[in-house]
Amino acid sequence: MRIRFQALLVAALLALPSASLAVPIYDESIDGDLSDDRLAPTARVLAAGSNTVSGSVVTAAGIDLDYLTVTVPAGLQLDAIVLDTYESANSQSFIAVQAGSVFTVPASAPTVGDLLGWNHFGSGPGQVGTDILDDIGAGPGAIGFTGPLPGGSDYTFWIQETGPSPAAYGLDFVVTPEPASALLVAVGLGALALRRR
Repeated sequence: MRIRFQALLVAALLALPSASLAVPIYDESIDGDLSDDRLAPTARVLAAGSNTVSGSVVTAAGIDLDYLTVTVPAGLQLDAIVLDTYESANSQSFIAVQAGSVFTVPASAPTVGDLLGWNHFGSGPGQVGTDILDDIGAGPGAIGFTGPLPGGSDYTFWIQETGPSPAAYGLDFVVTPEPASALLVAVGLGALALRRR
C-alpha cells in the first residue's frame, strides 16, 4: 500500500505544471510594441511554468518605454524573472514594478518610495541567465519585497533604457504553484489512496 501511495504522489508531482517549457506571452517582433502608456499597460495572464517576453527600448529619437501588467492567478506565485537575453551597446537598462494593473508613478518625475521595487538589469551587472526578481525587490528607497510574489494579484512592470543606444531584452517570468497548493494536491492524493485502501 505504501508503494502505491508513493507512486500516486510522484504521479501528482509530475502532473504539476513544469517550468521547463517556455511559453512566449509577448514578442514585440511579432505582437508589436509593448504599451508605452503607464495607465494602459499591455496585459497578460501568466501560466504555471515559463512565460517569456521579448522587447526593446530606446531613448534616442524619443523615449520608448515598455509597460507590462502580468496577472498571477490564485494558487500560483511569481517565483523568478530570469534575464534570458540582453543586447545593447549600453551595459544596463531600468526595470521597476508596482502592485496593481496600472503604473501610478510617471517616468518624468518618479517617486522611488512609491515603487514596489526597481533595479538596473543587463549585461553590465552580469545578470544574463540569472534571476533578477530579488534584485528588483531590493531596489534602494522602494517599498521592497523578497520573492516570490504571491498569486491572485496584478503586477505592472516599467522597463526603460538608461543610455543612448537601443536595448533588446528577453525576460522569463517563472511561475510555480504556491506551496499551499502543492501541499493540497499531495494531501488530496493521499486521502484518495487511503480511501481506495
